[in-house]
Amino acid sequence: MIILKYELKRHRKYILGWAIALALCIFFMTPTYYSFLDAASVELFETMGTTDFYRSVGVSMEYLTSPLGIYGFLTSFFMIASGVFGMHFGISIHTRECTEGTSEYLFTKPFPRKAIYWAKAWTVFVGVAIVGAAYLLASLFAMATFRSGTPWGEFFLIALSLTLVTLFFAAMGLMVGVLFSRNRSPLLTAGLVVFVEYCITSFSNIVSNRAISFLSPYSFFGAAEISKAGFYDLRYLGWCVLLFALFLVLSYGVFLKKDIQFRS
Repeated sequence: MIILKYELKRHRKYILGWAIALALCIFFMTPTYYSFLDAASVELFETMGTTDFYRSVGVSMEYLTSPLGIYGFLTSFFMIASGVFGMHFGISIHTRECTEGTSEYLFTKPFPRKAIYWAKAWTVFVGVAIVGAAYLLASLFAMATFRSGTPWGEFFLIALSLTLVTLFFAAMGLMVGVLFSRNRSPLLTAGLVVFVEYCITSFSNIVSNRAISFLSPYSFFGAAEISKAGFYDLRYLGWCVLLFALFLVLSYGVFLKKDIQFRS
């Protein structure tokens, strides 16, 4: 608990900064895109729905003109930013001990290794929860203010999917941070991984290959599929939970057994 409180205090500006940024983005972008939706012609949507770009993000004319279409479309892009946040946070919470030379102080304190790991992991997960809650509240306020007749069940599933994707990347980041504790460019690493994962989802949508889609968390929580089915795909959801647990188990095991190489 002592380490958890310290880590939360240490990273509070980082967490709040991301939470406020994403909340403001979705709140101000939603009415902008809805005004575009009201002004656009049917022919424009037909053209947009058949282009490779919109196919790559899983968007069709029918989806764009639905009540949740624009919100889901925006959320799919904000997932890129939240994914970078989650993975960068997961990596840097371990690598900072090496790059800032604080690991020697941390590991000479009378705390067991497992307590240190879980304090850092819970710090990341609490940060993800705060960012996800801020995004959800801002989304709820924006939809209630600027768009009536929203199917709230599907809305909450789409909004929650951003938090789930962020948690996935956070767990992956914890694993990468433990395995490569001397990484001095965690933001670059996070950005590259998230970009590759998003490209995998785009490619799988273009070629309509379901097997490829299992390689990217962005395919697990596609807004268009959620709107169509009314819930998450259970196969994707189960695979996501399995990978999430695998990342945690691997990072936890390596952290306990690894020699103290965090010292600079």
